[in-house]
Amino acid sequence: MDLPELKNEIKKTVLGMGASLVGFGSRNRLAQAPPSGNMDYCLPGAQSCIIWAYAAPIEALKAYFTKVERTSIKQYQYFAYTTAWKTAQEIARLIEANTTYKAFPVVPNARYRGNKPGKSVSYNTLFSIDIAYPDFSLRYGAVAAGLGQLGWSGNVVTKEHGGAVFLGGVLTTAPFDADPMAEKNQCNKCKLCVQACTTGFFSMDETGPPVIIGGIPQVPSKRHTIMRCGFGCAGFTGLSKDKKWSTWSPGAVCVADIPEAEMRKRVTKIKIFWNLLFSPKTRRAHRHFYLRIKNSFMCTGKSGNVALRPLEETNPRCGFCSLICVADPKQRKDLFASLVQSGRVYLDDQGNEIVKKVDVTGKETVTIPSTS
Repeated sequence: MDLPELKNEIKKTVLGMGASLVGFGSRNRLAQAPPSGNMDYCLPGAQSCIIWAYAAPIEALKAYFTKVERTSIKQYQYFAYTTAWKTAQEIARLIEANTTYKAFPVVPNARYRGNKPGKSVSYNTLFSIDIAYPDFSLRYGAVAAGLGQLGWSGNVVTKEHGGAVFLGGVLTTAPFDADPMAEKNQCNKCKLCVQACTTGFFSMDETGPPVIIGGIPQVPSKRHTIMRCGFGCAGFTGLSKDKKWSTWSPGAVCVADIPEAEMRKRVTKIKIFWNLLFSPKTRRAHRHFYLRIKNSFMCTGKSGNVALRPLEETNPRCGFCSLICVADPKQRKDLFASLVQSGRVYLDDQGNEIVKKVDVTGKETVTIPSTS
């Protein structure tokens, strides 16, 4: 099978396994990218990256942002990550079975570079560092493969689905022809990604270092210490600055209020963690809740592959920065309006998640959403 024929077969296979977008990028396009754009780290001599995307369903997103339920997005996230990994293994097999070239399936998430190739950083180490690099950045690969460009949040934004996508990919030494890069950056700088983040991970006004892919500078916002995102994404914290709404976390701590210089200190991050899990001031139901999160968090970290996480341990509680970024700007605004009116998550004495919100008349309502 020649490479053009194989390329068509790969695209057909990827789309047939559930992805909605797929593209091919080249080594040259990533030559000026940051370290995680270096394909040699995973596969020495790699010449091409094949990247695909799964679009989060809008109805699931509406339910997630309104806090009606998070079961739908949970099931889709599980599908996307597990399917991304299965597809990556299948495409790698397809390449090596039909050519003399090598292929490397990329872990879709939860794997960060350790001290040497092949070794993943431990999650405990994240308390001591301010930035972590994946073995290979699927976001950078997606830009090189023509799926989109980086938005203000640093997530890839596609024309078809915005930034509300999950990515998968394969690296290969096969020199496939690259697909055309996206001509226009679909990010309109609405910065709802920043407003939807309760941890202060992104800057509203400052830009980070430009990311150059295919000669095109991508200029995302300045990011702060990674454990801001770690606390929020895992569900340890998630309270908005005005204390009126939260992520899907009952953590009544707003780490966005903590100055960055303080938040970068290892002792500060450990103190937040200790208070949540062990402080006698923390209710018993909350301590059990945070312990479950910790065990799930560490389990994923040990495997170094989110695709190996079982469905029962798949519990999305944030991810708003990417999930709010749907393609339609009006729907994006509607999702944010739903979020700020969605109320806060609490735990009852049995540890069940409940949602309390106050309407414009001051009336409080309490609901028990579907979470499993």
